[in-house]
Amino acid sequence: MKRLSTWVIPAVQVMIAVLFVILVFAISWVGETYTFKGTSYEPYDPYFGDSIYLEYDEFEGRQNVETGTVYVSFEQGEDGFAVIDRVESKPFFGGVRANYYDRNLYIEEMGSYRVPQDEVDRVEGEKSFTVQVDVAPWGMLRLHDLKPIE
Repeated sequence: MKRLSTWVIPAVQVMIAVLFVILVFAISWVGETYTFKGTSYEPYDPYFGDSIYLEYDEFEGRQNVETGTVYVSFEQGEDGFAVIDRVESKPFFGGVRANYYDRNLYIEEMGSYRVPQDEVDRVEGEKSFTVQVDVAPWGMLRLHDLKPIE
């Protein structure tokens, strides 16, 4: 029995790690892709290197919910960029968790974008960006394809 537990615990840990990796990629496989327009602030993070912190204008404005944790969904706007479709105080299928305070929505997962080392020169000094965001039906997000707006 002791010999079995020596291999079972590490095997379960590896399987859990693999499942988390698959879950991250599954966001793109089954999720809906939206394009957001964002502006940057504080372009350098001393802990993580070259990260860009993004703010989104479409997240500002009065919503019919109370301050605190809310859930939002998106739709494609007329200009090709994503806009807020629905905001609720209670979770719903396809809703992304956000915080609402002082007429601003803040989605923590969309607040920063880690720039790969080979793309740093392309985005350095830029202030406006488009970013592709995959939104899974279970509410997880995956940001990719950050491009400066010229």
